[in-house]
Amino acid sequence: MTLIYIYSKFIYMKFIYPICLISLILIFSCSTQIPKIEGLDYSKWINDTYGCDGEREKLVRLVNDNKEMFLRFNQNQMIDIFGRPENQTLYSRGQTIFYYFIKHNPECGGDDVRSEDAQIKLEIRFDALNRSKEVYIHNL
Repeated sequence: MTLIYIYSKFIYMKFIYPICLISLILIFSCSTQIPKIEGLDYSKWINDTYGCDGEREKLVRLVNDNKEMFLRFNQNQMIDIFGRPENQTLYSRGQTIFYYFIKHNPECGGDDVRSEDAQIKLEIRFDALNRSKEVYIHNL
């Protein structure tokens, strides 16, 4: 009876521990490493939908000055960083653009509304391999 018990413990340690270890490595390696930029509060950005509260307008210069730090992220990682985009365009060949509005959007109301071409917005372009390849502030 003891030999069977010892053998079962050996099998348990041989297979279960490596599976648990690999699972933990995968769980912790899948989290997005958000770029650390002094003064950039991502939660304020995410909570300021369409830029109606003016928080994005205060933060957009930091994004523009450090735009190279936001390249090569995939779409899901960008959603983790900036929240869900307010608008999205899908082009041929699998290219996608995310739009985050910063100022002059009709959703905010008021007298400061402009046409879509005149609105200030953050554009993030993704290539066919789902990597961000360009970060651009439109009308800044």
